Amino acid sequence: MADDNNPAEVRANHDPHGAPPVPDGDRVRRVTPTGHTPPPTTRQKTLAVLIVVIVVAAIVIGALR
Repeated sequence: MADDNNPAEVRANHDPHGAPPVPDGDRVRRVTPTGHTPPPTTRQKTLAVLIVVIVVAAIVIGALR
């Protein structure tokens, strides 16, 4: 009979390639961060300053128009 098959809405929506289900409450282990993040490099600092200068210049040019 057609009623023997469960409709798609009743069956679990399972992704075979997805992450496994997370266990309940007290079984979940908390991940503690290991160490601290390293300080930014000179290149990262230079890039940040360059971005700030470009944004400030754009605001000044926009205000002067």
